Amino acid sequence: MFLPNPAPRRRFGNRAKFLAITVLTAIVGSAFVGMDGARWRLEVVALKVTGQLRDISWLELSTMMSPSSRIYVGALRDNPNPYAVIRNPYTSEEDRAAGGELFRAKCAGCHGATAEGGPYAPMLVGRPLRIGDSDWAIYRAIKRGTPGVGMPAVDIGELGTWRVVTYLRSMRSGLDNHGSPKTTHARVGSGVSASRLENAPSNPGDWLMYSGRYQGWRYSTLEEINRSNVARTELAWALQLGTAAEFVEATPVIVDEIMYLTAPPGDVLAVDAGTGEVLWRKSRQLPTDMNLCCGAVNRGVAVLNNRIFAGTLDAHLVALNAADGSVAWETEVADYKQGYSITSAPLAARDLIIIGVSGGEFGIRGFVDAYDAATGERRWRFYTIPAPGEPGSETWGGDSWKIGGGPTWLTGSFDPDLGLLYWGVGNPSPDFNGDVRPGDNLFTASVVALEVATGKLRWHFQFTPHDQHDWDSNQIPILADLPVNGETQRLMLWANRNGFYYVLDRATGQFLHGSPYVKQNWAERLDDTGRPVLTATAAPTIHGTLTWPGLSGGANWWSPSFNPQSNLVYVPFADAPKIFFKNGDLDADELKAGEVMLGSVSFNTGDPLAVGIKALDPLTGEIAWEYLRARPRTNLGYIGGTLTTAGGLVFFGDMTEFVAVDAKDGAPLWRINLGGNINASPTTFVAAGSQRIAIPAGNTLYVFRGQSDKNH
Repeated sequence: MFLPNPAPRRRFGNRAKFLAITVLTAIVGSAFVGMDGARWRLEVVALKVTGQLRDISWLELSTMMSPSSRIYVGALRDNPNPYAVIRNPYTSEEDRAAGGELFRAKCAGCHGATAEGGPYAPMLVGRPLRIGDSDWAIYRAIKRGTPGVGMPAVDIGELGTWRVVTYLRSMRSGLDNHGSPKTTHARVGSGVSASRLENAPSNPGDWLMYSGRYQGWRYSTLEEINRSNVARTELAWALQLGTAAEFVEATPVIVDEIMYLTAPPGDVLAVDAGTGEVLWRKSRQLPTDMNLCCGAVNRGVAVLNNRIFAGTLDAHLVALNAADGSVAWETEVADYKQGYSITSAPLAARDLIIIGVSGGEFGIRGFVDAYDAATGERRWRFYTIPAPGEPGSETWGGDSWKIGGGPTWLTGSFDPDLGLLYWGVGNPSPDFNGDVRPGDNLFTASVVALEVATGKLRWHFQFTPHDQHDWDSNQIPILADLPVNGETQRLMLWANRNGFYYVLDRATGQFLHGSPYVKQNWAERLDDTGRPVLTATAAPTIHGTLTWPGLSGGANWWSPSFNPQSNLVYVPFADAPKIFFKNGDLDADELKAGEVMLGSVSFNTGDPLAVGIKALDPLTGEIAWEYLRARPRTNLGYIGGTLTTAGGLVFFGDMTEFVAVDAKDGAPLWRINLGGNINASPTTFVAAGSQRIAIPAGNTLYVFRGQSDKNH
């Protein structure tokens, strides 16, 4: 059964005009008092006025556009078909149970107690529905009745109606949103518009980008799995990813119950998020002479419109058609023979695909690129190592800028209102010997704020000037609007690899706060501008210097998360030192781009490394609680990234164990040993009518569900 097509335009009468004027007046007025999303509301009203939303009444539309509504209808701008766009926001186990009670009280007399059908009404499971199987189709049939078949309207209120939809959908999970047996193409083609990405927090059933939302929170409002029932979480399905890699670092992206992810060294997969069935797989033949620092890893994809975007280890950017994985376009970002590679997930922003590069150990000159999503044409490039005469070039001595490093190998964050991208920049090159690159070495070990339209630098903040410890600032920027001295301020929260937690004004780059969150001995303090005041142990020496934190940080690339309910930032950390050496006879003239240039070495002390999760106050960095690995390992300073939810949980991987703790106090609530190392970050989404949690472990992807849908 196909979804009904949007109705043709029609003339509207005086009553509709009056309602339209009323709604328009309310929305325009709200814009002056700060209502979020006034523009999209105006555009949706315009669609209704021109007759393109006939299957939504004015009352229903005004209710769904209310700021307090949990239903997001802004996507109607891009697809004015409510059957494809409107989704049920009430999908928790509580909602399903309440919906079951309402169904048995109001509907079972005709349709049977388990919707198997009766003498007066058809069965509602195991068959396509005449009305369609989308959320809106079922809601509309219950709310209004179905003329011509004797189905009366059922007056159970808006919430009650949505809950019955949840109950029916839970029993119909073997059918797709069109009411037909699941097929690949029927569900892949809806596309993800730029506005849908900007409104990702309003669509918790999907996970639309690397960090879940542009703000980098890795927070979901889904709460079906929560602190009271997480202990009953069970495996829904597992998929071996067909890779020989020790572990997978990719974050799956989920769109309309289709999951897209990468598997090393160069594959992209589309997977049915409800069953684990592989829908298509695109493999890439890679050269054998690539220079790779830290394994053949890839952290995932971006989605925009009907395309999937992925970077490759040989430094190409590829656009694939979402329906079948065929190549739409491909462009060379850099020459891999010069030490460049791509390991990060791209970021889709407006009509651009933003990508950074790896290769800081091979004397690259780092940059961030933006490509036209439709054509693959490069729109702009920002070099993280300025050439002579460019701002920041005075911080490099001689020709050291030519091989200055500055990789951009982790996905950044984006503020659509400010039009600014925030991207972390990695180490200078050589890593541990700064003698051959005198100066602060901008913009390495920094965050840069770039205008998304042009790539122009708006501001920068350098966390570690003249870095000699490989303290990349390749962490995820968390963007949050929080009260400071009684006024809400646009902030950037950043737990850095150098051991300090920073709070910056993300509009200006002003330093607001900095404090250690792990042990550190390289800086006496941060001055009023955030610049570190160094100690005697700050620099590597020929004989070795014991320095806290070690090479892993502090934080590394493992994703932090922010929960607005608990008002805490969750930071994966390593609290351990390293002994840093430098070569005293390094010859700058012998350093060549594309060759390994560390400048020296670093050694572990041989002691087990303290690794875990710290929960920090977002404004002060004060530690609210911490989770420590029970059995710390020597030389193993990594831990998986975090996910936090409205269910009061924080999920993360600890070696081979997948763990959930209480977001308020860190109390362990659930864990399972998956047998493979976990180095990625979890995601959560809705499939087959219930909340799911996904995590790669080893070379297998595991997807868990709450006990509530175990028999569906």
